[in-house]
Amino acid sequence: MKRLMLLAIAAAGLVSCNKEEIKTKAVSIQIRGYNIGNSELEVSLDAVVYDKFKTKPDQQLNFGKVYTYPASQGQGLLKIKDVISGKEVFQNQLSLNTPELERFFPFVFINGSPLEIKAPAANPATNKMAFYIYYPQSNDGIDIFMKNKEGKTVYIARNVKPATWTYSDYVTTEGFKDATETYTWYFVKTGTTDQWAFNDDEGLSNCGTGQLYLPKKGETGRVQTYFVTPASNQLDAVSLFKI
Repeated sequence: MKRLMLLAIAAAGLVSCNKEEIKTKAVSIQIRGYNIGNSELEVSLDAVVYDKFKTKPDQQLNFGKVYTYPASQGQGLLKIKDVISGKEVFQNQLSLNTPELERFFPFVFINGSPLEIKAPAANPATNKMAFYIYYPQSNDGIDIFMKNKEGKTVYIARNVKPATWTYSDYVTTEGFKDATETYTWYFVKTGTTDQWAFNDDEGLSNCGTGQLYLPKKGETGRVQTYFVTPASNQLDAVSLFKI
């Protein structure tokens, strides 16, 4: 009888060990940005069996995936590779033994080189807005204003120079505090209201704010970072921050 009890305890311990071995955790990886040029980008995380994501050239990079991994896994290496050159252009060593379930990474790749994303410091009295406009056709300054459905206008930034980070302060005003409403951004040549910034085309010089996550309801202290570029038939504006 004693021998049978010992065998039962040993078997229970083995099952317990097996259960420990198969326990898993999950982490949500989000990458937002843009891929300018001819490169195809590949995203992978080595904490799991390779499940690679590829993005084609000249389009938004909007990657989101929940990865599961063994609970015993302490770290994982997130990598972005330029498929054309074979070079790794981004990597981040993730510590997986933390309570944080979501990880967000902004990434912009322009003609073979990562863009350094320079977010301003937060200011509790206002919202800090950062813009990077990719438009090699011109170096002229650009004003950005926003309209609501009633036609009311508020300026977001003035004299934004392409190919450089430009910063502005923004505090919500009446007519632009509704978190459920989508407004419209317009991009015009500095000092004008109707000379369109991109290809002299109104359709390429405005975009809705539905995916831009603007400060609303009188919020202050937020930092918002945006990458803007005209695509073939629309204006692409991408939020380079976690909601």
